[in-house]
Amino acid sequence: MTEKVAKKIGEAYAFAQVLTDTFTSNEDVMSELFGDHADAILDIAKAQREELADIADEFGMSEIVLPKAEKTGAKLTKMGEMYVGDDWDDVAEVLEWMSLFVGGAIVHWQLIVGSAEEMDHTHFGNIAGVGTEYYAKLMEQLREYSKVIGKARAQA
Repeated sequence: MTEKVAKKIGEAYAFAQVLTDTFTSNEDVMSELFGDHADAILDIAKAQREELADIADEFGMSEIVLPKAEKTGAKLTKMGEMYVGDDWDDVAEVLEWMSLFVGGAIVHWQLIVGSAEEMDHTHFGNIAGVGTEYYAKLMEQLREYSKVIGKARAQA
C-alpha cells in the first residue's frame, strides 16, 4: 500500500466519522432527510471506521491513516459549519450540505475501490465497494427527498 492510498483511506474514515458526528448532533433533521436509512447510519459508519482501521493495521499504515482522518474530519466539519451556519434546523440547507458531503464520500470511496483493485486485494476491494454503494444509496435518498422539499416550497 502506498502512502497516497493510505491517505485516501484516512479521508474515507473521516467521512464516516463526520457523518456520525453530524447525525448525532442533528438527529431530527438527519433522520428526516435519510428516512429509512437513518436507523443504520451510526452502526454502518462505525463498521466502516473499524474496517478501514483494520486495513490500515494490516498494511502497517495506521500512523498515516489516522492523522489524515483527523485532519480531513476537521476540514469537513468546518465546511459543514460554514455551509449550514446556524441553520441546522432548516432541512433544505442541511440537504444541500449533505448532498455535497455524500457526493464527496462517494468519490473518495470509489478512489479506494480503484486502489484495492490495482493492489489485487479482495477484502479491501469488498470493503471499498460496499462503502461506495452505501453512500450512493444515501445520495439516492437525498435526491428523492429533495423533490419532496421542492414540492413543499412550491405550495408555501
